[in-house]
Amino acid sequence: MNILKGLVAAALFFFAASVSAQNNVKDINARLEQVGKDATARYAQSLNKPMPELKDYRYGMDMDIAKLVHVSQNVMYCGNVRSIMSFEDSKGELHMVRYIVKGNCYNNK
Repeated sequence: MNILKGLVAAALFFFAASVSAQNNVKDINARLEQVGKDATARYAQSLNKPMPELKDYRYGMDMDIAKLVHVSQNVMYCGNVRSIMSFEDSKGELHMVRYIVKGNCYNNK
């Protein structure tokens, strides 16, 4: 009976940890997106340029990067997070792209 209680307790712990991690990554992604949008908006406003639409990166997407404006900071998270990069192309147009990166995990070497 004690073994069964221990197994149930362990299962509940791992379920709770999984739910917490999912909520945590949502918070991290929301924060990174907001910081990226704010930095891009400040840059666009300082040069009287329109705020670009946030686009999701696709493999093979044309990336004409002439000047880097913002890249999301690395975060301490064991898993994938959504990073934001904003840049000017060779024509001076501002772009903002969301892409997936691996978080910095304490276990990563």
